[in-house]
Amino acid sequence: MQRSVKHLIVSAIIFCLLAAGDVTAAMKDIKPSEACNYLVSSGLSTSGWKNYYDDVYGCTSPYKEFGAGYPLKNNLAYYVEGTTKAVRELKLVVNVNNPTEAKKAHSELLKAAEVLVKKSLNESLSDSIQNAIINGKNISSTIGDTTVEVLRDNWPTGKGYEIKVIIK
Repeated sequence: MQRSVKHLIVSAIIFCLLAAGDVTAAMKDIKPSEACNYLVSSGLSTSGWKNYYDDVYGCTSPYKEFGAGYPLKNNLAYYVEGTTKAVRELKLVVNVNNPTEAKKAHSELLKAAEVLVKKSLNESLSDSIQNAIINGKNISSTIGDTTVEVLRDNWPTGKGYEIKVIIK
């Protein structure tokens, strides 16, 4: 009896260790310096983790412009927000200043979002999130204990909109 209990305990420990190897990263596991560099290969470099005020820190990329819009091109930017040692939120924002080139803007956002989710959560972007980005629709989904949102905000001028992909 005692031997089978020990065997059961050892088996349970091994199972837990093996299962833990497949667990995705959570926001709390992300180092700010790493998060700031997640999208360098996508053309969205930041200037590093900086103190904005009090215990609010973050990093931002300059706008990455694309298309031939006038007076403004469509653009994409990357933002990371948190505290001195912790990341709270990763955000991509595409500004569609030229709706005739919206498809390209959505495609650029999708490519960056795929890289960001892979690097931050070690997961692939779900079909529902991909479809929301492509179609410019709002959605909220979870990966482990992390929320991934796609939010569209139509501008009051009616001349464009922005789509945010937020990981928190």
